[in-house]
Amino acid sequence: MEKVENNKIQNKLFLIIAVLMSLYHISYAVRPIFSPTENQALHLFFCLVLIYIGRYKKQGIKKYIDYGLALLSAFSTLYIMFHFERLVNAAGNSTKMDIIVGLILLIVLIEATRRAFGAILTGLLVLSLLYARYGFVFTGPLNFFNHSGYVWARLIPSVTVNLAGIFGTVLEVSATYIVLFMIFGGLLEVSGAGEFFINLALALGGRSRSGPAQAAVISSGLVGSINGSAVANVATTGVFTIPMMKDRGYPAPFAGAVESVASTGGMIMPPVMGAAAFVMSGITGIPYAQIAIAALVPALLYYFTTSCTVHLRALKIGLKPLPEDEIPNLKKVLKDGWYFILPLITIMIFMFKGYSALKAGFYGICILLLVVIVGNTKKDKTYLLSKEFRKFIFDGLVVGAESSISVGAACAAMGVVSQTFIMTGLALKIVFFIKRFAGNTPFIGLVLTMIISIFFGMGVPTTASYILVAVLGAPVLVELGYPLLSVHLFIYYYAILANITPPVASAALVGSRIAFSDYYETSIQAVKLGLTGFILPFIFIYHTELLLQGNFIDIFKVVFSCVLGLLSMSIFFEGWFMRGLSTIERILYGVAFILLVYPEFYTDIAGYILFVVLFILQKKNIKKEII
Repeated sequence: MEKVENNKIQNKLFLIIAVLMSLYHISYAVRPIFSPTENQALHLFFCLVLIYIGRYKKQGIKKYIDYGLALLSAFSTLYIMFHFERLVNAAGNSTKMDIIVGLILLIVLIEATRRAFGAILTGLLVLSLLYARYGFVFTGPLNFFNHSGYVWARLIPSVTVNLAGIFGTVLEVSATYIVLFMIFGGLLEVSGAGEFFINLALALGGRSRSGPAQAAVISSGLVGSINGSAVANVATTGVFTIPMMKDRGYPAPFAGAVESVASTGGMIMPPVMGAAAFVMSGITGIPYAQIAIAALVPALLYYFTTSCTVHLRALKIGLKPLPEDEIPNLKKVLKDGWYFILPLITIMIFMFKGYSALKAGFYGICILLLVVIVGNTKKDKTYLLSKEFRKFIFDGLVVGAESSISVGAACAAMGVVSQTFIMTGLALKIVFFIKRFAGNTPFIGLVLTMIISIFFGMGVPTTASYILVAVLGAPVLVELGYPLLSVHLFIYYYAILANITPPVASAALVGSRIAFSDYYETSIQAVKLGLTGFILPFIFIYHTELLLQGNFIDIFKVVFSCVLGLLSMSIFFEGWFMRGLSTIERILYGVAFILLVYPEFYTDIAGYILFVVLFILQKKNIKKEII
């Protein structure tokens, strides 16, 4: 009985701190009362303490260790808050107490990172610190990594109390934009918006022969653009969409792959685009609204191709539309939940008007609260005074805080990693290496950056892997002549696509578990389905028209060629268009795909002609079969 009581107390403490965290960050969006670094310290205080308190922990010595670590987290972060002015003025002259506090902060951060993300990101954090300390041991063939090394008394403050490393651009983004949009997402999640988006997707696509898969594509894109996590998106929407796809006749590996690809794409879909898009704005200085506008067409092409592929697969295996009684009525769905769209529109309007993402997120939360109150008050006049309303606010604030704490820990960890790479000169060495390897062929630099992005993205959260490669690879590509925005979107895409790339493919792994399918087969299907995502970055880095940069005619030509080219790719992989394809026809569609996704005048003309000829032949053969 005492154990149960202790668990209740611990859980209540977690909930109270989580609510306080959300309320503080909402108030900070209205009126910042602390400097940016003090705000980061308080944000990290909430993140670390909540990670250690957790929910429903075990009893015994482990509980007291967690409490001890939570207290050390509170002490080290609040120490920086209370001594902020002195630390700024000290200019690197750290006291013994500063070094001790910095060491404590590093220890609790390492353990928090391990609990939140496991061994890989934690290992990267620890190895970066060891490398900064013992870089002088690398000699001979490993001389590339050699540097003089930093003694602990200098290294520890350099990444902690000197207000660099942990504290900087990355954690600043987490402590402002990301946490606010996580709170927005938490409130949206508990408001019932997820169910609305799924029903809306079914109402829009249910009458198609690929209806269940189209519902997965649409709903996962809508939900994923808000929650910013491919894996979380698969876990939440996949439990509805994957069984539905299987029931209608889609093979289990394909069903798991569709959900994985659609959920992964949510992170490139405006208006929210996942947490890393805010970090991109912070690193590049490019307004978030400009990034969102540029990312729109590639994201739509990604979903267009996925939608085409699942429809062609439905035609190929002879699926029938959903029964009418299983398709929600569109008018009723919109009548019951149309107001859930308003907060998203609000965010876009404020961003495009030039407001900061912080203000846009705050107004989005305000509109969300307003529409939920109005929508539910129509059904129940006492809703505003009811327990249900209080529960909505409370649960939304808790879910938002709980979603953001692991991101905060990851951003702090990557701040340390980035700082050690800069301090040791490794970042510049890698830049020089890529430049030398690329030589007079900048394309090789792109390929190397792509490989690095996918590699880090396999074991490190998307935000963290994007930051790491942005620090190491982006300066090289910009120096090689590629546009700044295109470069960062290029890196971001491949950091995201690691979620469906074997051998890790974390989104496909979750999808395969829900589908009860073979993981390897599901991940291979996911790569084929998501191939558009691997191709688009190479197109928009050479043709910025795809990012809506340039005159209307040039933009239209590039986008139109890509639409036909990516459709040809879907036809090629599925071996089906209006009917089954012969081997020669399939190869020719593959050729059309290659010609059209390389948007140059002569390749476009050849691709258009080939596509039209193949289309006419398909139509003629269908008529012959009918006759």
